[in-house]
Amino acid sequence: MGRDGGQSRRRCAAALLAIVVVLLLGRYALQALGATEGDVPAEAQMDFPATAVVTSTSKECGSGGCWSIFGVEPANGVTQEQFKAEVHAKLGVRLPGTLLDPRGISVYVEDAGTGLEVRGDFWSRPAAP
Repeated sequence: MGRDGGQSRRRCAAALLAIVVVLLLGRYALQALGATEGDVPAEAQMDFPATAVVTSTSKECGSGGCWSIFGVEPANGVTQEQFKAEVHAKLGVRLPGTLLDPRGISVYVEDAGTGLEVRGDFWSRPAAP
């Protein structure tokens, strides 16, 4: 009886894994079919460092797609130089996708007064070195 129970558990685990794979592939297909140039990353997808305070969020569009713009300032007690270094180290020029949203995010960071302006989009690619 112990053998049958082990085989049954393996079959159940294999069936469950197959269902998860099919559901993920279905999500990816729906996401690919529904993708538009108007899609932009949300604040939660940007993975800002803990020292960042998002002060504004907006969306702009032009020929070739849309992008999110985040106004980001350092938290109290963090210098502008430390903050800028931390944002560049954490975000880089491209954030990888996740299991639920495999699209990578291109990131552009510019100085903006007391903080930074961070742009994120799904469509552009970083410039070649």
